[in-house]
Amino acid sequence: MAFVWHLVILIGTWLPGALTYTMIFGKGKILHFGPLGVSLMTSYATFLTLGATGSYPIAVLTGLGSAIAISAVFAWLSLRLEPDGFGIMSIAVHLSVLSVVLNWSSLTRGALGIPRLPRAPFPASQEGFALVMVVMCIVWVLGMWLLDRSSFGRKIAALAEHEWHSAALGVSRARVHFLAFMVGALGALFGTLPYHHYIGLLHPNDYQFPGLIFFVMLVVAGKPGSVFGVTISTILLVLLKELLRFVPLPPDILGPVRLILFGVILFAAVWYRRDTLFPKQRTV
Repeated sequence: MAFVWHLVILIGTWLPGALTYTMIFGKGKILHFGPLGVSLMTSYATFLTLGATGSYPIAVLTGLGSAIAISAVFAWLSLRLEPDGFGIMSIAVHLSVLSVVLNWSSLTRGALGIPRLPRAPFPASQEGFALVMVVMCIVWVLGMWLLDRSSFGRKIAALAEHEWHSAALGVSRARVHFLAFMVGALGALFGTLPYHHYIGLLHPNDYQFPGLIFFVMLVVAGKPGSVFGVTISTILLVLLKELLRFVPLPPDILGPVRLILFGVILFAAVWYRRDTLFPKQRTV
């Protein structure tokens, strides 16, 4: 039963980020490849502050401020650059943050990571942690569904379909992009902090390229822009990822095999949903 609770917790840590990412990347067609950069900066800002102050409220507020700051940078870049240029720049920002983490060893311990993270005062048990994650995910899914059905969801979809026509109807691209990335900042906070509290370790390897591939795969496999579709794909793919641990392969082989498998799944999903991912712009 402990493994079942473990799976529930891991699904809960991936779901908030996946749902906010499908709003930005899937529904908004914004080529944003930096969600792990936001999570990386959020997690290190939070736990470094926690280690220095011992105060959870101050640490969480610091992490939230960091998430908002880097998300605002991404929003600004998305307004200043062409879509493909922003995609490349978002990867560059992610790698820049990762480089700082790896090389500022006196503060972050570099490639060694930060072990023995202080646990939150509650919940104390694995079962309680899992139940908290279930409640949080239910609230998050409902919130994202309501946001998707709101005027904001219609605005970001209209901008994705035709920017000029949307501007003529009074849709502010700057405001919509900023709000979308702020929601992404909240998703990063509510996803990454419980994960590191649960495993008790903060390590930069969790924010490498394979993690980005998995993030994109969650959105593409679940239908870009679909809240419930991405929820289902997150559940199934996290289960697949964890159950692959039981495949009788050496650890040095299992990692590459898992990456190849996820790459094949991503390729198949992109091919199947190519009309959704790369729609032809309507003309009159």
